Amino acid sequence: MLFGVVAVIVFTIFRPRAVIPPHLAGHPVLNVDGLIPTEAGKQLNELIREMQDFPSNLNADLKSGFSGAREDIGEGQPIGFDGTCSHPFLVPNLNKTLCVLPQRIDVGRHFVLTGGPDGVRESYEKLIARALSFGRYMTDLSNYPVVENLFGSDGFQNAAKQVCPVEKPYLDPFQFNFIIQVPGQTVALHLDAPYFWGATRKNIPQWLLVVMVFSGLFTDRFIDQVQVVGYLHEWSTEGVGGDFIYYNGRTSELLSPKPLAGNSVDGSKTIHAALIYHPEVAAPAITKDDEASLKYIGNETWNIVVNGAVLRQYASKDLRISIVYRARCFGSSEEAARFRAPQDLLSVEEVLDALTKDMLAKNKVTETRLEKLDRVELGILMMETYIKYPFPSLSQAIIPYNYCALGRLSPWAKPFLSLIC
Repeated sequence: MLFGVVAVIVFTIFRPRAVIPPHLAGHPVLNVDGLIPTEAGKQLNELIREMQDFPSNLNADLKSGFSGAREDIGEGQPIGFDGTCSHPFLVPNLNKTLCVLPQRIDVGRHFVLTGGPDGVRESYEKLIARALSFGRYMTDLSNYPVVENLFGSDGFQNAAKQVCPVEKPYLDPFQFNFIIQVPGQTVALHLDAPYFWGATRKNIPQWLLVVMVFSGLFTDRFIDQVQVVGYLHEWSTEGVGGDFIYYNGRTSELLSPKPLAGNSVDGSKTIHAALIYHPEVAAPAITKDDEASLKYIGNETWNIVVNGAVLRQYASKDLRISIVYRARCFGSSEEAARFRAPQDLLSVEEVLDALTKDMLAKNKVTETRLEKLDRVELGILMMETYIKYPFPSLSQAIIPYNYCALGRLSPWAKPFLSLIC
């Protein structure tokens, strides 16, 4: 018994911090200084201020062009009388009728359990607040001429096409985002929402799409894409965190978010994140159940509004701001048109069936256990089985898990954790 416990501890301490599946390693990542011309950067910052309102990223994409997205796999549970969800990994759905797994539960859960690349050791509540940055997700570039012109420029196009496979040079833009972090916040480790022939966020929840990528079972349907990130803030990057980090194997690489610079990557097959911006600062106290947004009120001043009340105020110079271009890579415009046309879609049940059969074949679960699982438990099991985000790689902590979050997941541990966390 004692030998077994010691063996588990030794394995936990000395296991590699990053073991990336081979099909998700070795893909190109470009870093381009001066990607955004000065005048374009000025116009984009003006556009951000005109938009004024940037919701918390928990539902930002659903509220900004993806209102028809599939939200669940049938795990919905009754929402509380106060509009909240007691389960630590469930959130209110978009119309506040049920508690469901968040679209990016894969991201939030890993961040809470490990503390991210920085290896933060904090409570569940503090970690969730760090991950709830702000953004807007737009799908029609023609509504924003300054964005359309930037994305059509030679510099941007070259940065994007160098990431697409050589046999797929045709770019099919489908989205651009503005992402904003206040001090203390981060973008946790993740893969971007992937696309497959017959499977998109319209018919499959995003976390399940990510499971599909990691599983390697759907590579014949996978659609390559490119993400180009440009930085619009003006502050010096020295000593404040917020670096772009990516993994192409067992090691991580850092890229500084220099003003008007950018990087290009297929974020749907290269694991990446942004380190905590000003990690010494506590993030604003926002929960997974809150209606929260960052609002520009003029005079270079921004308010965080939570459930209708102002929680905290910032100056523009305090913010980490990026613009993100996303496009699918196809062999031709005709192939892109075929994807956008109506096509036979995979159902959630078909995807779950393929994954459960694979888990059974690999002895990851037994028939008996499988029969007892509800849909929340099934979803978490699939994430645990397939999704292999790295453990903290920039921390010297011996234990790679964020034990300080155990109090929310296992309340009996709170008295002990209060002594060390």
